[in-house]
Amino acid sequence: MINYYEGTVFNTPAKTIVNTVNCVGVMGAGIALEFKLRFPEMYKDYKDKCNKNLVRIGRPYIYSHSDDLWILNFPTKKHWRNKSEIEWIEAGLKYFSKNHSKVEMKSVAFPKLGTNNGGLDWEAVKDLMEKYLSNLDLDIYICLNEKNEAEGTEKKMLDLVNKADREHLIKEVGINAKQAKIIVDKQPVQRFWQINNFNGIGKKSYEKLFRYYYQLVKGQKRELVQMALEM
Repeated sequence: MINYYEGTVFNTPAKTIVNTVNCVGVMGAGIALEFKLRFPEMYKDYKDKCNKNLVRIGRPYIYSHSDDLWILNFPTKKHWRNKSEIEWIEAGLKYFSKNHSKVEMKSVAFPKLGTNNGGLDWEAVKDLMEKYLSNLDLDIYICLNEKNEAEGTEKKMLDLVNKADREHLIKEVGINAKQAKIIVDKQPVQRFWQINNFNGIGKKSYEKLFRYYYQLVKGQKRELVQMALEM
């Protein structure tokens, strides 16, 4: 059964979430970058597989993050510089539809495959996804990522970002004064990925911000998060 969801794969009840990847070991943009920052051990495993030429078009594979969460890395590109091809999406969907039952998978959340940085037409991809997924004995979520507001972990991260002052961003996060001013001037930020598009915020600084607030929300400093949110 297919369920359409306006949010992201990170906020559905699905126990398997799909990440779109290339075959050369780079997760530098879009949803792949967020997966890399959320799940660094998965990224290391993926990069190692790419170095061994084990990541191939038409062969999505599972990374077991925990007993409660699997990540399905779905190749939509050969190289990160290239666009996706509709045939590559179909090959991966066909493989998934034939092989998903080999593991005890009950639910899976897909993004719009190959339509962001891949450049494919969503309607064409949607038709393929419905063709190969609609009859599977799985709870399937197709995530449109069309919500303007954040939710889940991302919302908690942004609640902290939007309360941060320049001193905190410089001393605690470790970005420079100019970048801290940019973020404070842009508050309130609606979606975390928007920070990556701010003029003057480089990739390394964005990743530093994401890791800091993600670890703050998900890690052992939860009491600090609660105190900050109550201020």
